[in-house]
Amino acid sequence: MSSRLSLLLFAFVISSSLQAEITLDPWSYTDQDLYPSAIVSTATVDWNGDDQDAEDKKSADDPKPKKKEIPIYGDENGWLAVDLTGVPKNADVQVTISIDGFMKPSTWKGKITKITKDGEARVFPKAIWDYDALLKVRQQRPVNVTFKATVNGTDIPEDTETYVMRALNDCMFYVKYAEDSDQFDDFSWLFAAYVNENHPEVDIILKEALESGIVSDFDGYQDGDPKAVMMQVFAVWNALQRRGIKYSDISHTTPSKTVVSQTVRFLDDSIKDTQANCVDGSVLMASVLSKIGITSYLVMIPGHCFLAFDLSDDDDAKRVGLETTMLGNNEIKPVEEIPHLTEKAKLDEFKASYKTFTSAVSIGNANLKKYKDKLDDDSDDADPDVQIISIPDARDLGIMPISTQRDIK
Repeated sequence: MSSRLSLLLFAFVISSSLQAEITLDPWSYTDQDLYPSAIVSTATVDWNGDDQDAEDKKSADDPKPKKKEIPIYGDENGWLAVDLTGVPKNADVQVTISIDGFMKPSTWKGKITKITKDGEARVFPKAIWDYDALLKVRQQRPVNVTFKATVNGTDIPEDTETYVMRALNDCMFYVKYAEDSDQFDDFSWLFAAYVNENHPEVDIILKEALESGIVSDFDGYQDGDPKAVMMQVFAVWNALQRRGIKYSDISHTTPSKTVVSQTVRFLDDSIKDTQANCVDGSVLMASVLSKIGITSYLVMIPGHCFLAFDLSDDDDAKRVGLETTMLGNNEIKPVEEIPHLTEKAKLDEFKASYKTFTSAVSIGNANLKKYKDKLDDDSDDADPDVQIISIPDARDLGIMPISTQRDIK
């Protein structure tokens, strides 16, 4: 055998050996659970702002990966990726991920310029989600997720995994770094996605609140009078009470290995079923108050949620708590029956409703005071079960209201 042929065969064997060592492993930020509510509501969120973590998008001013940190490529805001091991530097790589019925084949194609010493790189294709399909998921279901990769023109053995597509009502609270880890990423602000100030039902509730006669209009903070703001909130409270909404403690979801989540009813579900748990009632009230320009908050404390709102639009505005689980404490007539009541009956109903409202404010304020230090703590060691979620801040971040099919008229 000629020396030239021997060298060619040797090069072929070495090349084949190196290629055989390249492996593909699926990667998911939320393990084998996928959360439509998070995917939909954060569709336009750029987590890093002007900073770029993806090697194929970095400039000289962007941070370099830390030692032993796997370099990433593609959409740094993605939920799904492929981990490649044994990739040669400057390899031409193509990665495709697809999910039957929910994500079209989504591909990243480019050159891997930076790897770890083991040839590791993580690739996030820009996901082409079917958002209409995601918005229809009301019960969790299994889905097939397929991961494919090509390195220097050679196909790597693909991997198809069965994941769980969670219900749209499942809201992530926080995501642990590993199943037994005490480190986590806070996602409590995703609850703001269930606040929907644009829902058509909100205008109907405001119309009913005006018909009660408690206030003559809803102008938010325009009067500059905290008492007027308080009466606007009471008018909304009274209108929801007249809808007959009762407290219903349904909040648990199927456990996940790394994600802590809670079931949240959408605004139209709470109204249709006349039931709401602590989060549902707070989301419902926040939706209506946000519509009229009153700054609202969802306040999370261990095992509970309540509403808070500002009495003015000043930077040092007084914040008021409101225990929304007390909405069902009164049996009062629907708004359309008010004209048929005697003056005494009307007065008695308004007094009863207002008494409950003031009690709800007292309890809410007491909890704001009790948890003040923890609510103000924005350190890395903050308690994940104690959070205050500003609806305006969540909107500024890019958290969009989730619009269900029933929202569309």
